[in-house]
Amino acid sequence: MMLTFSHIDNGSCRCRKFEDTTMAECYSQHPNLKTISNAAGMSVTVMDWGATLVSIKVPAGAATPREVLLGVEEPAQWSSQSCYFNATIGRYANRIANSRFSVDGKDYILNSGDKHCLHGGRDGFDKRRFIFSEEGPNYLVLTLHSPDGDQGFPGNFDLKVRFELTDDNRLTMSYTGTCDKPCPACITNHAYFNLNGHNSSILGHTLRLNADKFLELDELSIPTGRVLSVKDHPAFDFTKQKTVGQDFMNDAQMQAALGYDHPYLFEGSSSECAVEAIAEDGKLKLEVFTDYPAFQFYSGNYIHAGAPIISRDDGKAYANQSGMCFEPEYYPDAPHLTAFKDINPLVSPEKPLQRFISYKFTALN
Repeated sequence: MMLTFSHIDNGSCRCRKFEDTTMAECYSQHPNLKTISNAAGMSVTVMDWGATLVSIKVPAGAATPREVLLGVEEPAQWSSQSCYFNATIGRYANRIANSRFSVDGKDYILNSGDKHCLHGGRDGFDKRRFIFSEEGPNYLVLTLHSPDGDQGFPGNFDLKVRFELTDDNRLTMSYTGTCDKPCPACITNHAYFNLNGHNSSILGHTLRLNADKFLELDELSIPTGRVLSVKDHPAFDFTKQKTVGQDFMNDAQMQAALGYDHPYLFEGSSSECAVEAIAEDGKLKLEVFTDYPAFQFYSGNYIHAGAPIISRDDGKAYANQSGMCFEPEYYPDAPHLTAFKDINPLVSPEKPLQRFISYKFTALN
């Protein structure tokens, strides 16, 4: 089903239905949408609210391309859902313990609304209206300015996100972030994938992860600083293909998270595949490439934890484990993990953020 929205034009909403909403609510319910496509029949739709991937449709041997992203039935749910569906995450993806950190001896307290800051704070980049600054048949560029003190972070941060689709069915998101003060910054995408192409569980997907180490988490999902080997935790071992559900909940590390929600340490090169996932029917493969040093594998354990999110696929509520996320990133809570300082650099005037994430899709039969 194609989504249709009203649009924002020069800061004014043409919407008549939502006269009592704030402008921010109106922006989130009626964003601008742009679609890019390739010669192979793949298409990608992006909206300016959160620089969010609304749709990825991939040829998979059928007459109709397969939708591989979770999506909401009503436009208003893009702003009301709390799962960060397919959005650009920032200023810092994942968690920062106790919602505070120090840079050069100065303490910064983050506006998180919780004990620990998650995905950039109460009003992270997923809740911002980006600007489409460039576009072509196969690429889109969105920009965002985050002022000094935004959610408690230091410095004026400017982000450019480029979405580019090539004819080999590869979607690459390139992130360039500059800041006029030293600041921890980590930008990722929170895409929820279900390669089955319909509202269903992802526990039957086959998965291989190019990582044999992951970070131990405490009961609130904050890294302890210990690096664990998958050899000692077989449920986390995806170095050889197995289904997501094969060892689900068979490790104490999963108890608090209700499943997989852990940072795997990726020690390969940017040209190596970090993640390989195959649909339950064996007809479609996703490969993830990145130059980040880690990725969070999340099995969608809290999709149904809050208000029901209604699927655009069948009008039914998504259950937990309806989608899975692979979030390339720096280490969670890196500002406090001094042992890994060199792997997780601050963004500064001298050292901008320059990272990429690629999703490559292949029809198998």
